[in-house]
Amino acid sequence: MVLVLRSIPAMFKRFPIFYCYVGSVLLVDLLAIPTYRMLPGFYGLFYWSTAFLTAALGYGVILEIYGRSLAGFPGVSRWIRIVLGGLLFVIAAKALVELFGGAANPWASSAALLERDLRTAQAILLGALLGIFIFYRIAIGKNLRGIIAGYALYVGVRVIELTAYAQLGKADGIFVSQLEPIGYLICLIIWTVALWSPAREPIAEGAPGMERDYGLLLQQTRTKLARACGHLSRTVRP
Repeated sequence: MVLVLRSIPAMFKRFPIFYCYVGSVLLVDLLAIPTYRMLPGFYGLFYWSTAFLTAALGYGVILEIYGRSLAGFPGVSRWIRIVLGGLLFVIAAKALVELFGGAANPWASSAALLERDLRTAQAILLGALLGIFIFYRIAIGKNLRGIIAGYALYVGVRVIELTAYAQLGKADGIFVSQLEPIGYLICLIIWTVALWSPAREPIAEGAPGMERDYGLLLQQTRTKLARACGHLSRTVRP
């Protein structure tokens, strides 16, 4: 609650998707307690449904992180948005097949596997972003750095928990899940400290090779596509 209320209005304008995600998590937390006490039979469905939805919203946080950190590189940013959108489409298609395709898995197991896929994709994307920062020596501000650090910690803990739940069984999954409250608390502390006041974002510079590499990759891709189309037209020509 402190994190959300402190964001109004300056920080919310800078990171709207992130704060919508945090607000949705807060709302779910507030609803979860009375649901657990008053409707214990419904709580399992409530938990896995909201866990999957917040994981999907968390994907939007990844999009915002990439967009803000690579704002000075429009070509790369545009290409990454396409890749992230395609990856989200694949995961969403798998989710629909799992949930409505008559799968034999119980609802909890299916939801756990789907959330694990989403969180794993987020972990890979965060790792790729970290690699870009290191390779091209891109500087980021305190606020964005705190968002990335806290979210990477929580996603990592959640992937471990969901993997244990899916692979080791419910009993071991519950044992491993004791790590999540600790990781969640540390994540909130990191966010609250890093986002307590707005910090100026550094000007994106010092990475001219990024746009050059992107242009080279784009040119090579276009050349290969043109060759493939030419080969295909010669093959099907009567």
